[in-house]
Amino acid sequence: VAGGEDCLWYVDKNGSWHPGFDCEFLTFCCGTCHQRYCCRDPLRLLTERQQRHCLAFSPKTIAGIASAVVLFIAIVTTIVCCFMCSCCYLYQRRRHPPTPLQGAGLGGRDGVQARGPFPVDPKAGPTPPQPGFAPMAMYPSPSPAAQYPMYPSGPPVYNPTAPPPYVPAQPSYPGA
Repeated sequence: VAGGEDCLWYVDKNGSWHPGFDCEFLTFCCGTCHQRYCCRDPLRLLTERQQRHCLAFSPKTIAGIASAVVLFIAIVTTIVCCFMCSCCYLYQRRRHPPTPLQGAGLGGRDGVQARGPFPVDPKAGPTPPQPGFAPMAMYPSPSPAAQYPMYPSGPPVYNPTAPPPYVPAQPSYPGA
């Protein structure tokens, strides 16, 4: 006989939580999944294994696990569909990666690229230059460009024959 068996915490039929408790000597936990008490009747014995089984397979636990699984499947399905649907932003982004000239910050407000009045077909080839605009090279020149302007090294040289710097004339007021 399992004397001194403890009753584990449980949730009753109303959804109220009850903490676990110890039974006195030569008594053990009795009852059901939703109502527990200490008794001496071995036919009403509720073992710890049975009590844990009540916790693991309660309707709320099963509903929580099922809703988590459904939510996970919905998120994964949405992401996979978005990568395969031609109308989705992620699909278009994957199929047409931005070129260096279309990088972030070159577009209009909110990062949206400014477009012409008509859509451009990428298979149509290069577009002719617009009137009034000179064509630009698509790639930088191979010669290294100076990053900073050339400044003389050291402090400026004093030249006594140089004219004084320009100082604007101060207005004179009558009576001053």
